[in-house]
Amino acid sequence: MSRARTSPAVGGGAFVQCRYAPGVRFMYCPDTRMRVLFPLVTAAALWPALPAVAQPARPAAQPQITWWTDYNTARKEAQDKGLPLLIVFGTENCFYCRKLESGPLKDPALAPLLASGFVPLKLDAAKSPELAKALKVQLYPTTVLAAPDGKIHAFIEGYIETARLAEQMKRTLTAVSTTDWAARDFNEASKALAASDYPRAVTLLKGITKDAGDKPVGVKAKQLLTEVERVAAGKLAGAKQLEQLGQTAEAMDALAEAVRTYAGTQTAADAAVALADLADKPGVVQQRRLRIARDILAVARDDFRAGRLYDCMQKCEQLALAYPELPEAKDADRLLGEVKSNPERLARACEQMNDRTAAMYFALAESWSQKGQSAEAATCLKKVMALCPNTRHADLAQTELTKLQGRTAPAVPAGLVRP
Repeated sequence: MSRARTSPAVGGGAFVQCRYAPGVRFMYCPDTRMRVLFPLVTAAALWPALPAVAQPARPAAQPQITWWTDYNTARKEAQDKGLPLLIVFGTENCFYCRKLESGPLKDPALAPLLASGFVPLKLDAAKSPELAKALKVQLYPTTVLAAPDGKIHAFIEGYIETARLAEQMKRTLTAVSTTDWAARDFNEASKALAASDYPRAVTLLKGITKDAGDKPVGVKAKQLLTEVERVAAGKLAGAKQLEQLGQTAEAMDALAEAVRTYAGTQTAADAAVALADLADKPGVVQQRRLRIARDILAVARDDFRAGRLYDCMQKCEQLALAYPELPEAKDADRLLGEVKSNPERLARACEQMNDRTAAMYFALAESWSQKGQSAEAATCLKKVMALCPNTRHADLAQTELTKLQGRTAPAVPAGLVRP
């Protein structure tokens, strides 16, 4: 049996090398004949037995923050990127300025805001006295949060803790983003007003007043809404005046126009109620029918005088069907008889009808052709040729049919002759 190797030790004992754990030694004392475990263990001996120790996680890399030192350059950067400014005024010997720089301004909680949400700017008040004076900076440090257009949203004098500064920065970001979209919507609303598109303008302006509140753009939106309501109220007053004069049909038309033109306003809602009340009054419906019939008859007579005989016949037939109890229907029937009793006029009406039908068939042929239905398209063109022979419509239909047949004819392989 092999013996453990020993080496002299202080006090008469000896260090004994363990056979089972190389590198591990214990002390042997000859006086007491005892073996005492001695913690003289080399790193190599203990390394395999050591439990795995979790390594501390490396902190996430902080975003790079670029501090500007020139106001004009930083202001241009803010305008170009649409970001608010964070300006820190300090002096060289200011204790709390150094504390702010080494504390909150280097806090990881603020790093993302400073890096991507703001254009950070550090200024020495001694080197920028005019700007400090213009902003009435009296204590140092002073932190100014401003929109890209220069409007100040926060003016913080003295040292400020991280949490409070973060809150002010988030408020400024919210205010700036709100101002941006509100300004865009305000411009769109102004364009809509210029184009008399009041429903769209009212919708945009209401959204601005709801979210922008007492901000300047919100105040302007309220003013424009008030002006629109004033103009609409004038239309409503005019409609009511027509009603008082007994011009019920005209009053109803004016009310309907107010509802349609100024949709979204309180005046439009009031006009809708007034229109419904007026329509329920006895005799109003009949008066409106009478006015419509008179308008249709007037247009039919204009068509007759202008030679639009097919249109004239259509309107006369419409009057006879929809308003048979009114005298205007009888007038329309007499006008229709003047066309039908005259062969030349009736022939002209037929030609106009054929022109309309041919135009519809041309449109249908084009629609079929776009969908790849060549046979259906060809059928439409042939109907035009049969409907209007020896006319320009027939010639055009023949030309289009030839093109269509050329596109759909099967190709003949080169070198072969079709039988």
